[in-house]
Amino acid sequence: MKFLCVFFLSLVTLPGVCEGLQISEAWSRATVEGRMGAVYATIENTSDHPIRIEGIKTSVAMMAQVHESYLDNGMMRMRHIEPFTIPAGEVRKLAPGGLHIMLMRLPKPLAEGTTFETKFELDSGADLEFPVVVGSMGQMSKPE
Repeated sequence: MKFLCVFFLSLVTLPGVCEGLQISEAWSRATVEGRMGAVYATIENTSDHPIRIEGIKTSVAMMAQVHESYLDNGMMRMRHIEPFTIPAGEVRKLAPGGLHIMLMRLPKPLAEGTTFETKFELDSGADLEFPVVVGSMGQMSKPE
């Protein structure tokens, strides 16, 4: 049976925490019509076992996947990473120019100053929801 780990003020003290997986500093950049977006964050596995992210859902995109940017013969390319596993006790940084969550087929542009929810579907059957704040176009770090 699937269950949802979310932020409820009366039940949980930290947003983006479930089964030893903690999401912090989640942010995105504003986009223009017809463009894809990306989510950047810090993902920490504080458990004693690896945690695999089976799927990613968000209301702002029809499809979301973990991608990795890499240099190939002087050209930047991206590839889909599946499955995306965070080993026990490790931290994965999603950042511009590296690992990120690619947001594809955006129904409308992401607007600066807004926030949207993103959900990781974990291999345990749990769902982990976390907020993503949208910064300005071209921004290279989390908005303040």
